[in-house]
Amino acid sequence: MNRKTLFIVTLIVGSVGITSLNSVVAQQTAKKPTSSYEMVQSSSLKGSWRLANMAESNLPTPMVPPQETELTANFSQGRITGSGGCNRFMGSYEIKGDRLTINQLASTFKACQEPIMNQESKYMKALQGAQRFELDDKGQLTIYYQSEQESGVLRFTSKSVRGLW
Repeated sequence: MNRKTLFIVTLIVGSVGITSLNSVVAQQTAKKPTSSYEMVQSSSLKGSWRLANMAESNLPTPMVPPQETELTANFSQGRITGSGGCNRFMGSYEIKGDRLTINQLASTFKACQEPIMNQESKYMKALQGAQRFELDDKGQLTIYYQSEQESGVLRFTSKSVRGLW
């Protein structure tokens, strides 16, 4: 074999080895869910959600009409972003089975009308008090929360569903 052929063979074999090594490393470093239930739940939570209603201790909370404000939550790869109706927020979340923990949220500092600001404050406190979540067969998300002052439920529809608005 001449030197040029040997170089080409070495280059090809080396490339195959690197490709194989990258594949093995990717498989070993990929985070795997601890159970198939967690995999279904966490992948189902991902996406964009619109708040349909909020209830404190099973009593509906009056909300600013949806034409004036939109409360949203977007879940993706451990990050949550969204709108509280006036300000944008961001933070992180963790899932273990049906348990949901939303860590401290950061938000912008825009000022809006008092009813919208009050609603936003309740919404943000409720999100940060998240305890668990459920997804029903209609694709609706329910988050159960417990804050220092109250407990309640946040009910969301997929942001792509417009029928309730």
